[in-house]
Amino acid sequence: MSFAVELYFDPTTDAMVRQAWDYLAEAGVSAVMRESGYRPHLTLAVSESLDLDGAGMALEGLARRYPPFALTLSSLGVFLASEATVFLGVTVTQTLLALHAEFQARIQPYAQGIWDYYRVDAWVPHCTLAFNLPPARVPEAVAIGQQIPLPIRAQVVALGITVLSPASSELLRLFPLGDPPILVMP
Repeated sequence: MSFAVELYFDPTTDAMVRQAWDYLAEAGVSAVMRESGYRPHLTLAVSESLDLDGAGMALEGLARRYPPFALTLSSLGVFLASEATVFLGVTVTQTLLALHAEFQARIQPYAQGIWDYYRVDAWVPHCTLAFNLPPARVPEAVAIGQQIPLPIRAQVVALGITVLSPASSELLRLFPLGDPPILVMP
């Protein structure tokens, strides 16, 4: 079991990503994202353990410091491995990099075993469309991804903590962005 801290999108962006998940599932490529409790997101970090109370206080403070902000999902990409991931790439902004760096500093005392992929100097911000794909399914996933009208102009509206198992994601805590918090969620 692992924990993830994620950024969540406005309802329109959320619906567009879920539609892509539906296409992937209906084509028989991958139904994991649609059927396992995930919501469209951008992961800030994954860790092996997490002090939920301490992390919750740290993230609540972080969420209040950042009002909802714009992001662009601008490209389609693949992390190639024995089991690949197909994703929507994010155009990096100063706001996103600042939030990620501040997040990393705030979460350190509460998270153990943060995955190296999410460290400040290694992070590739992305929104997953499908993961754990065998190599033979990657071309199909990419072909479906190519049908997504890019760029997608998104709003980031909340932070969340989820618990991950090999087959599911469950939201544990949600922190709307802004002070006062403004939340528009699907």
